[in-house]
Amino acid sequence: MAASEKPSRGIERRAWWSALAVVLAAILLVAVIAIRLAPAGTRMAEHATGGTSPIGPTCTHYPGAEVSIVAPGAGTVVVSATVGVGLRHEFGTLDEARIVVAATSTDCSLTNHTAFVSVPSSLFSDAFHFETVPILRSFAVPGAGTYTFYVNAVMAQGWDTGDRFDSASLVAVYHAP
Repeated sequence: MAASEKPSRGIERRAWWSALAVVLAAILLVAVIAIRLAPAGTRMAEHATGGTSPIGPTCTHYPGAEVSIVAPGAGTVVVSATVGVGLRHEFGTLDEARIVVAATSTDCSLTNHTAFVSVPSSLFSDAFHFETVPILRSFAVPGAGTYTFYVNAVMAQGWDTGDRFDSASLVAVYHAP
């Protein structure tokens, strides 16, 4: 073979780099398609609200204290909330607020997930006894859809017109099974 018939090293390198570029582009395309078609994993939503709103002697929803999350299928939604409340306390009265995260705005069921703010009757009067409580609760979701979770409370004892919500922040996280 004559020198003029030998492919040059530059052409060999360009061919090799071109082949490598095609392979990398194919891998990238497969990865993008796999990500797009892969089942949904963890999703998250958050919401916060502030401002005073009364807590009543019956189940009371804190307006604006809810979070909605879109679940792509059956799984579990874990909701974490931090809720600030203020209770007007009078000496000689036991005050007890029960705070919950629920799947409806009318549910104040007493469960293992209920948070309590309790002011003993022996404490001196306090125009505003402030506390912030954490709540963590999981909910099974049966399938794809939008699910909303609410902060509710009830004054189980010692209700007064000065008992109130002050703030709430919620985070909902969806986990696939």
